[in-house]
Amino acid sequence: MCAPYLVLLAILAQASPSAGDPQAKAQAQALLGQGTKLYQQGDVAGALEQFNAAYAAYASPKLMFNIGQANRDLRRPVEALEAFEKFLAGAADAPPEMIADARKSVAQLQEKLGRIQIDCETAGAEVSVDGRSVGLAPVPDPIWATPGRHQVAAKHASTAPALEDVDVTAGSVSTVTMRMPSLAAPVAASVPKTAPGFDVQATSPSSSTSEGWWLGRKWTWVAAGSTVLLAAGALTAGVLMQSKFDSLRSSCGAGNPARPGCSQSDIDSVSSRQTTANVFWGLTAAAAVTTGVLFYFEGRPVTAAPMAGGATGFVATVRY
Repeated sequence: MCAPYLVLLAILAQASPSAGDPQAKAQAQALLGQGTKLYQQGDVAGALEQFNAAYAAYASPKLMFNIGQANRDLRRPVEALEAFEKFLAGAADAPPEMIADARKSVAQLQEKLGRIQIDCETAGAEVSVDGRSVGLAPVPDPIWATPGRHQVAAKHASTAPALEDVDVTAGSVSTVTMRMPSLAAPVAASVPKTAPGFDVQATSPSSSTSEGWWLGRKWTWVAAGSTVLLAAGALTAGVLMQSKFDSLRSSCGAGNPARPGCSQSDIDSVSSRQTTANVFWGLTAAAAVTTGVLFYFEGRPVTAAPMAGGATGFVATVRY
């Protein structure tokens, strides 16, 4: 596998001066030599770094053969496939054995990968897969990906960002559609789980609605009915307590010399009714507060409009 790298060194050295900047070509050749040495020593990651630097200095498509070999050895099949395809597309004058090796590598890699067809309705949106940019929408060709779940993202200055998960199977094409609502007009929607920035607005229903303010408040009226029932229970318990108290006062209270004192059980019965009345009054107060809160909030339409910005998560702002 090392021989093709040495052949590629010779190819760069024999390139004509008119093919590019001689100084840049010399720099790339030096970097390529360092990468070849590291590769032969088993430092594939270090070699790949030198090969990428060589391509940055002198963008010869022949260098993609080296980059593809290193990526394949590092078990980065997508990057290796892309490099080999660029080599085959731009290095038609490379030695036949290198071209044959690259074609064989492409066929082997494609068998182990799947593809993602990305349909984005917003032209010019930046599209990425697992955080790696794959270009601007529309993306015409399917994107190669390893089998498993991947995250596709799209962002544009005039729209809300979009984020979708897609499952990829080897040898198949998975399609994902990126819908990006415009920032100009709020749309009713639920807030996405991994989408940044949404402004949630609650508005009062129009006074001209045919339903009237009393409709659309189901739980308000349930709470109001509970308030009335609890108040009735509190009044009933209070009346029973007072009735028992008056009965005991007349029969065994201080005003009856024949029975100067009441039994403990009689006193406890009055206390029990008093406690019951107090509990009912507390529940009545809580139900009344709940009724007021529901009356203010229930029935108000809520719209969610995306906010500009790239903050992670979302910001909810409620306005009335």
